Amino acid sequence: MMDFNLFTQQMWQTYFADLNEDGSHPIQNFIDPTCTIIGTGKHEIYQTAQEFQTAMYEEFSERNNIQFQFRDFWCDSVFLSEDLCLVYGEIYIYWESEDKETTIDMDSRFSIVYRRREDEWKIIHIHHSLPNIEQTDGEYYPKTLLNQFNEEMVKMEYLRTLAERDGLTGLVNYRTFQERCKHYVDANPSCWLFIIDVDKFKEINDTFGHMSGNRVLKKMAMTLNNMVRSSDIVCRMGGDEFVLLCSGIANEEQARTFTQRIKKAMADAGKGEKAWTSISIGKARLSAADKLEDIIEAADADLYHDKKNNRQPPVSANLVER
Repeated sequence: MMDFNLFTQQMWQTYFADLNEDGSHPIQNFIDPTCTIIGTGKHEIYQTAQEFQTAMYEEFSERNNIQFQFRDFWCDSVFLSEDLCLVYGEIYIYWESEDKETTIDMDSRFSIVYRRREDEWKIIHIHHSLPNIEQTDGEYYPKTLLNQFNEEMVKMEYLRTLAERDGLTGLVNYRTFQERCKHYVDANPSCWLFIIDVDKFKEINDTFGHMSGNRVLKKMAMTLNNMVRSSDIVCRMGGDEFVLLCSGIANEEQARTFTQRIKKAMADAGKGEKAWTSISIGKARLSAADKLEDIIEAADADLYHDKKNNRQPPVSANLVER
């Protein structure tokens, strides 16, 4: 696990360092291009790392021989989510010219937000300020800024949900399934992939209407979610197809037993429903060495055989004519 407190201290030391020989500044290695920065000055608000970099170069041209020093530094960190970490603390900066005519003596507070970008952590926000009336003892993040931050986090979570989830069923979409699959298989032995296809789904839409079809899909999605552990992955692949990724299934016999349990649960869920139908299931074992596309093809082939043997009326409620 990354030591955010040590990393933050190194970041501040880098922040006050000189430019590189090529004219760049080493702070660029720490911050994300979209990083927002609020400084101690009235107009020190930068919406991107590029804006901040431009202002920093102007500052360096005026800094001359000033060398900032730390007299005191402390910080603490708290995870806001698995991909976000807030580090807050206090820094005491000091410098005095040789003739003692110029002195910098500043005790200020800071807050830094780190976000994980794939396997790398980058700074997406820095707030550096003198203590103000909005802050109380032990509080290192201004209330107004914290409220704005929380609002942005709610928006980001909402947008992430839209990007990762199927709008109708609430299950993860297939793109998200692809992203999570490798990590899941690496972490779990004896993985099996199941493809569930809704039999005669077009007839439900044609006979009862698309809203009834939507209700069938949502209830089936909920039933599948209830069949697996919270760590397993349930995905709406698209249309009337679902994908399950489950672990802890030792062999073909156990996998076959699990498919029968799913079919029974679906039949029970359809009792009393006017519009309902049966499902067909294809299965295939999945290991870390396998390509997902190959396993899906294998499960599709097994699904074809199951659908061929499943040519009976819907399980719990026959489709009727209008």
